[in-house]
Amino acid sequence: MSDRPHGTDHAHEDPTPPDVAVDLSGSVEADPAPDEPVEGDDDGISPERLVDYLDAGRQPYDPEIEESPEARAQLAALERLRAMGARLLESDAATTPAPDPSWISGVMDRVRLESRAGRQIPLASIDDRSTLHITEGAVRALIREAGDGVDGALVVSCTIHGDVGVPGALVRVEVVVSGLFGEPLPALAEAVRTAVSSSLSRQTELTLESVDVVVDDVHLQSGGGAT
Repeated sequence: MSDRPHGTDHAHEDPTPPDVAVDLSGSVEADPAPDEPVEGDDDGISPERLVDYLDAGRQPYDPEIEESPEARAQLAALERLRAMGARLLESDAATTPAPDPSWISGVMDRVRLESRAGRQIPLASIDDRSTLHITEGAVRALIREAGDGVDGALVVSCTIHGDVGVPGALVRVEVVVSGLFGEPLPALAEAVRTAVSSSLSRQTELTLESVDVVVDDVHLQSGGGAT
């Protein structure tokens, strides 16, 4: 994608019609980029436990969850999805197993992967004796928060390309989103790009070469919920 102008957004104008189910499994379950963590599990906190904790209003306080950056990132994503009316767990899931993950659970699988710490991104320090850094997982959480904050957008995945361990090195951010059916997709992509660029510029020291936004699918909304 080096032959494109910086910050180029990609959105197709032919959204899926309302009577066609949208399946993001191809995007969500694609092989992660080489710089993404793929070995092992995260901190061992299951998605079901996070859902139960959120259902209980995050009470009583669970230090294992609340003190885990990965778990907090997943909770934040769950809360944003619920604000869209998404149903993350079906009550009869145990009696109606499905070989393929649902659209929403596929997104959450990706959130779970991306919430892992990943690479360390150095931060400037006025004390030469100290070393400061932010984790790649924390930056991905910022990207998701910014993208999900755009009306009609849902971040499916985000990838940071480049040597983030070298201060000042150019990095490229790729964000794949789903757009609400009926929304003008080019404008939606531009709004996501602007929100992500602004958030990263304010809260990180990354040197952005570009923020590329791909509107890969559309989601439907019926009675306040996504399907």
